[in-house]
Amino acid sequence: MKKYIHYLTIAIITLLFTGCTESDDEFFSTKAVTVNNKIEVSASGNVLNVSCNFDRILNYGSGSPLDLFLTTTSRSFFFNYSMQKRNASGTWENYIPTTITATKGDNFVGSYISGIQQLDTLDTIYEYNTDITLSPGQYRVVVEPRIVSLDSQDEVTVIINTTTVGATNNILEFTVN
Repeated sequence: MKKYIHYLTIAIITLLFTGCTESDDEFFSTKAVTVNNKIEVSASGNVLNVSCNFDRILNYGSGSPLDLFLTTTSRSFFFNYSMQKRNASGTWENYIPTTITATKGDNFVGSYISGIQQLDTLDTIYEYNTDITLSPGQYRVVVEPRIVSLDSQDEVTVIINTTTVGATNNILEFTVN
């Protein structure tokens, strides 16, 4: 019986020292930078346009530019935004659009939209441009102003904190007639 208690004690001690941590930064390297005005939203007629384009060589004010591809090895970055539509009682409800056309980059649509910027064929610019066609109503788009590298694997994950052009406090409200 003492032998089993001894093995159990060793197992518990091992689990304590190899347990999970709250901080991913202990295992994964991240670099956060701030560059304003990288996401843009605009509404015209019944179309909402969302775009996000930035150079592979990112100037962020520290003196030396950051080569995003060499730092992350990622050909894609993403940011999230959500849409809401005002119902008949005046309450904003989550809205999932059905007519989304990406002319550059890609979208992942769930309860929110992940706009995915992709490195162009010349390896110089990360690009995203999407048009969302809407039916009549009052809409609101809420942008999360963080652009994050995708699939950085064993390299550095880059987070670009930014602002949204065309939106107040990263929110754009508009009406489609």
